[in-house]
Formats: sequence, structure tokens, C-alpha cells
Amino acid sequence: MLIVGPTQVVSQITSKLDATTEFHATHTDVVSEARRQVENRSVVGSLEIATSGSDPSDPTFTVTTYLAAAEGRSVSATIQALGTQVAEDLGTTTKTVDVAPLDAEDPLGTTLFYLLTYTSLAAYLVIIVLTQVMPKAGLRVRYGAVGITSFAAPLIVFGLSSIFVGDYGASFGTIAALLGVNALYVFTVGALAILLAQFLGKLASVGVMGFIVLLNFPSSGGPTPASMLPPFWQGMHQFYFGSGAYEAFRSIVYFDGNGAQRWLLQLLAWTVGLILITTIVHLTQTIRRQRLEIAASRTQNFSSLAQEEAVHRHLAVESPVTMTTEKAL
Repeated sequence: MLIVGPTQVVSQITSKLDATTEFHATHTDVVSEARRQVENRSVVGSLEIATSGSDPSDPTFTVTTYLAAAEGRSVSATIQALGTQVAEDLGTTTKTVDVAPLDAEDPLGTTLFYLLTYTSLAAYLVIIVLTQVMPKAGLRVRYGAVGITSFAAPLIVFGLSSIFVGDYGASFGTIAALLGVNALYVFTVGALAILLAQFLGKLASVGVMGFIVLLNFPSSGGPTPASMLPPFWQGMHQFYFGSGAYEAFRSIVYFDGNGAQRWLLQLLAWTVGLILITTIVHLTQTIRRQRLEIAASRTQNFSSLAQEEAVHRHLAVESPVTMTTEKAL
């Protein structure tokens, strides 16, 4: 939370808010920062407090509250309530400015979360089904299936949802960027499902429920804005792949891409990391399997040699006896 205004006026307000568990407040006297930092997603809201009047001992205050409805209804409602309370304490009213309003066809701001959820479903189901139908399918086949899904799922889900909730009022370029990030997210979910299948085989669905459903969705910031989450989920939000995708969605659609880079890097780190780990696990399992096959082959060869040697010994014993018998006759 940012408080903007003359230091002698806003320092006490900032200290009071910062002492609470609900807000982490800072202040500045640069007026332009009030709106800019909310638009850049550096803060979730700000209050701009200005003074006027000829008598310094009895100034007149004006309060402007900057918020972003796209950050979540609960967050924007809290910021607006705070602005109203501060204005009342100063004996005035507040003017509210929404720098990132939600689209009229998405008043609850949940459509992007539905996009995340349903494309996740497509990503991990294709691997679960493939594991059941073709348990010996190689990594190329699995990654190929995920690659096709990452292209098709965002187009299908967005296309169907747009029939009912529109396109967020966004431009073609914005939608293309959104679907591009969504494709990367789908590939990441599929890569995680492949890794889980490497360890769990046909029980991969158990791991999927834990890592992709139980941990991913609550920490994404979709159902509940990140600033309203309990400490554990806030910590998950700062590094998990679902929040990387969802916050990038939000930045692209409602904030002109501001703040998207940080979340894209978070998502991309998971994508690259999962591919590397899966490759290492696959190579390790392959080498181990080859060693076992070589050991089994050596054991089999040794057994065969032992049997041949036993036969030769038996024949060697029989030969003198046969010759002796023939001479006796």
C-alpha cells in the first residue's frame, strides 16, 4: 500500500497502517507515483493526499484512492474501504480511480482462472490416459502429445468461453499473448505429469492431484488474491508455476503487460527445470536398466558356459570308460 503526499501529513497515516497485519504501507511525496505504481502492479492500491487552504494550521484535505479491480474484488473493496476511512478521519471524502477495471462480461474476475483450470485439466489428462493406454511410450511420444495439447487446449477453451463471457474487451495482440502464455503453462503442466509418470507409472494421477490440483490452484491467486492468502499459500504463490501463469494472464489482459515479465520467468523456470529433471531421470533409469540387462546376460552366459563345461566333463569321463570296454570285448 502506497501513501502519497507531504511527509508531515502522511507519515503518521503510513506508520499506523504499517503497524497492522492487513497492510504493508510506504509513503512518498512524488504525486505521479500514486497512479503509476498501481498500474505497474508494484502495489495493489494507493492513497494520494493533498492539502489546500491559506491557513497552514487548518488545511483542507483531498483524498484520491487508486485501485485495480483486476487485482481481485476483495482487494479492491479493502482498498476502497481504507480510502473512505482515511478521508473521513481527515474530514473529507475520497475520489476513487480504478486503473484496471474488469470487463463488463467478467464482473467477478474469475474467467482467467477458469482458463487456467480447464487447460490444466487437458494437460494432465492426456498424460494420464497415455500412461494407461501406452505405458511403454517413450519421452518423444509423451512430449509430442503434450506439445499438441499445449497448442490445441488454449484455443479450444478460450474459443468456447468467449461465446459466453467474451474476450475481455482485449485486442487481438493481447489475446495472442494470453494464449501464448497459456500454451507455455499447458506444456509445463504436461511436463510435470510426465515426470510424475516416470516415478509413479499408472499411479501418476495421485501425484497429479497433489502437485497440480491441491497445491497449484489455491496458490495461483485465482480463487483468492495473493495478498489475501494465508502465509503458507503466499509463500507458494511466490514461486509456484500456477501463479506464474495466472499473474502473467492478469498482467497481459488488464495491465498492458506491466509486471508480466517477473511471472513469465517464474513459469519458464519451471518449464526448463521439469524438462531437465525428466531427462536426467530418464537417462538414469535407462542406464540402470541397461546395467541390469547386462548383468542378467552375463549371468545367463555364465550359466550356459557352466552347463557346457559340465557336458564336456561328462563326455570326457565317458570316453575312457567306453574305450576300455571296447578293448575288453
